[in-house]
Amino acid sequence: ATVVIPMDGAKVLTANFAINVYTITASAGANGSISPSGAVAVDHGSSTNFAISANANYHVADVLVDGVSVGAVTNYTFNNVTSNRTIAAAFTIDTYTLAVTTPYGSASPSGTTTNNYGAGITAYVSGSPVVQGTTQRVATGWTGTGSVPASGSTTSVTFTITNTSTLAWTWKTQYWLDTGTNGNGSVSVADAWHDAGSNVSVTATAGTGWHFVNWSGATNATNATVVIPMDGAKVLTANFAINVYTIT
Repeated sequence: ATVVIPMDGAKVLTANFAINVYTITASAGANGSISPSGAVAVDHGSSTNFAISANANYHVADVLVDGVSVGAVTNYTFNNVTSNRTIAAAFTIDTYTLAVTTPYGSASPSGTTTNNYGAGITAYVSGSPVVQGTTQRVATGWTGTGSVPASGSTTSVTFTITNTSTLAWTWKTQYWLDTGTNGNGSVSVADAWHDAGSNVSVTATAGTGWHFVNWSGATNATNATVVIPMDGAKVLTANFAINVYTIT
């Protein structure tokens, strides 16, 4: 930068200067982009901005400036550039929660899980029926929101998760109806489980030489046919008596 000029005549001397130019190296990982990218030339003291975009169903995971995280930003500005710099963006797939509930049995998956976009999920519930003495619970299907079909009547369902979703396994209650006879006769309904809230029609039929007298247990009706409301476990007995004849 220093020269010696011999003054052996008139001379013209001009010093020429150029501004310093620095390089910002911009890079993006898989499933996203940064603009501008590659080696970006920036004059000394200038500023420049970078826009960061994720592909569909991905989001910015982190941005490193000169190797230091500045967070999951989508824009970054270099102000008053005075040296070479770097910026690197990383991306990750979107995730969504699936909240699963069931009042009985065992569900898989259970509780709230976090799943990658596009993940295939097969959910099921096991343990049906759940018997508690004369009451039992029977799995009847599910209701769902988000990526889960709105409803179904099976104990398993397969779907692809693309948004926040819920899955609620549904169950029904059944009560035990114990039917029997006292004497020679029969009833039309055997011992069995019946849905809560249902009505069961039962008819008593006497054997040869016998006649129906009445019911005992859930009802004391004297009609041969009765309707039993299943609002709880019931015991129902048909009572018969032998026919008696008079010989005069």
